[in-house]
Amino acid sequence: MLSIEFDVRFYETDALQHVSNTVLVGWFETARLPIFKYFTPDLDLNNWPLILANYNVDFLQQIYLSGPVEVKTWISRIGNSSFVVYQELWQSNVKKAKGTTTLVRYDYASKKAIRIPDDIRAKLEAHKIELE
Repeated sequence: MLSIEFDVRFYETDALQHVSNTVLVGWFETARLPIFKYFTPDLDLNNWPLILANYNVDFLQQIYLSGPVEVKTWISRIGNSSFVVYQELWQSNVKKAKGTTTLVRYDYASKKAIRIPDDIRAKLEAHKIELE
């Protein structure tokens, strides 16, 4: 599992005094940065090898300004060219949200999905979780 902690910033809250639902997608993406580095260690956007195919977020409880949040990240499925990232967001030892993101190794020049190399596949496998 990969883990990163964020401080909730005042501007991320809304009129209902909880964190806006759009903020979680950004936190989840930022927490995927170590996975992006498996594919592009220098994060060179001119040679970006991934494309987002799908994401889903389940909001379980409201998140407040009251303390930091932790995003826990795993890999739940690895296919030929795609993989699914499973993430949970925790605050005060309570799971507040969970989500999945499907990413595809992609060649933008040919506009085709391409196989995930074995060395990267092994790195992804190291963070594998079996979901119920």
